[in-house]
Amino acid sequence: MSPQERVFRRGLFWSSIAIVVVAAGGCLAGWLVAGYPGLYSALGGAAASAVFGLTTQVAAALTVKRDPLVFVGAVAASSMVKILLVIVAALIAQSIDGLVPPVFGGVLLVGALSALAIDIVIYVKGRIPYVAESAKNS
Repeated sequence: MSPQERVFRRGLFWSSIAIVVVAAGGCLAGWLVAGYPGLYSALGGAAASAVFGLTTQVAAALTVKRDPLVFVGAVAASSMVKILLVIVAALIAQSIDGLVPPVFGGVLLVGALSALAIDIVIYVKGRIPYVAESAKNS
């Protein structure tokens, strides 16, 4: 496994863990605040934050061995798609009766911020060499 793959898989792993933790905490808080509607609202927010937090990392992990242009295109496209999907999810959520907007929005916000924080930490601390092994030997 290349250093790049390790970094992207580590980001995917920790983001998945964070989404599960945010979902569990959000469900508990939502249930305490508003009962079952709060619980379901938290689950919806966690699902939307999973889309936000995982799409770019999945695209990066799947295309890391491909041509750099394919990699950059996939990551850029997934970034745009995830933003659109989160906006659509928020618009759809507004029309759902029984949804508790502060719980939905709070869980979505916490999940998205935790995904961004994990991305920053994982990629800053990741050890990706600037020179490939084949280039060093020539």
